[in-house]
Amino acid sequence: MTEEKASSEILLNENSKTMKISIPASMAFSSMLRDFIGSLISRDTKFSSKWRHRIQLMADELINNAIEHGSSPGKPVKIAITIYKNDDIEISVEDTWTWIKKTSAEDLIWKAKINREAMTLDPLSNKSIRWRWLAMIVLNWSDDFSYENSPSWWLVAKIFKKFTTDCQETNEEKLKPDFNFLIS
Repeated sequence: MTEEKASSEILLNENSKTMKISIPASMAFSSMLRDFIGSLISRDTKFSSKWRHRIQLMADELINNAIEHGSSPGKPVKIAITIYKNDDIEISVEDTWTWIKKTSAEDLIWKAKINREAMTLDPLSNKSIRWRWLAMIVLNWSDDFSYENSPSWWLVAKIFKKFTTDCQETNEEKLKPDFNFLIS
């Protein structure tokens, strides 16, 4: 088995900046990426601490799913984080689908939406641990979530969060200490 090496690339244009990261499929990278994404959001956007943590959790869910279900150990997982000039953020995670039974993007989005609908009606309806976080966190907190079939790889999971006044730090939140500096 050939193990991939981690790599990164930064793309800048007049409307956005994108950080592309490729990692070998390993949970060892999960917490580092979560912290890195949090640092980017803190440094380069006006999202509140609450929304920074929510975006970190959404990205973490997509990255962990790609590592756990999408790519064989050591095969690449590609992450792209785009921050727009208006502070909107998009995160995409692409896997190689070399691990478990292949399913189409359409089937996966249908399954996530069905789980979300069921759990909205009855939060205890999902008796397994599967799909719970994707259905309740990503679908509820992102403004757009999609799976796409990729011609070069297999699956791309994308989240988009629009920066709105609801995402800004309130005066009350500004007075609370933010301990994120401990990991930055």
